[in-house]
Amino acid sequence: MERKNTILLTVIAIATLLVAVVGATFAYFTATINTEKYGEDQGKTNVTAGSVASNTIIANVETAAANISEDDAYPGHVEVAALSVQATSTENAISKFNIIYKATKNEYSAESFNIHLYKYEPEEDTPIATTDNYFTCNHAIDDVGSTETEIHYIDKCNDWTSASANKLITSGATLVETKLLSGEKVEFTGQEITGSATGKTVYYYVVVEYINKSSTQNADFSKTLEGKISVELAA
Repeated sequence: MERKNTILLTVIAIATLLVAVVGATFAYFTATINTEKYGEDQGKTNVTAGSVASNTIIANVETAAANISEDDAYPGHVEVAALSVQATSTENAISKFNIIYKATKNEYSAESFNIHLYKYEPEEDTPIATTDNYFTCNHAIDDVGSTETEIHYIDKCNDWTSASANKLITSGATLVETKLLSGEKVEFTGQEITGSATGKTVYYYVVVEYINKSSTQNADFSKTLEGKISVELAA
């Protein structure tokens, strides 16, 4: 009789342990995801193909000097050459290009020239007529620097006061950038125009300025600067 009681107690004990294990609460880490969208476009990955101007034409300007040629320049002399850039595109695509002035021969002292780039985008397709000696430059004596024993000869250009105040500016052109010719070339990068189905034309004017320095420039007597203006397409 005592043996049966013992077995019964053992079974009850095991059953109690199972109930305790099944009903136990275990600790755990938890994390939640909250999505807050402010519009239907959130999370989209749309890619649309672009376009470039199908045709870009670089040309001379009929009413302007296409090249720079001066055989008797004094310090202060300024000359201008013009070119046109036309872009054609049915998608109104942008034509990107760089304008480069490269000195193919430069016998002058270092840093004797500034190269200025101007842009003209008229409402009507009419360029600025930059004929020869556009800035009206003539030989003169510099009254400021000359003395009784030393005469300073310069070119005085009546229609050129500075890069930002001259005949091109008053005619509607905009100064894009000025760079010192310190090596063999200067590059005006990042130029662009938006093409049209009939062709959008923009005019550019490259001005070469022989800098009038505060010191003697006699070392430049009879020296020659030869250069070429070119345009290259860019990405």
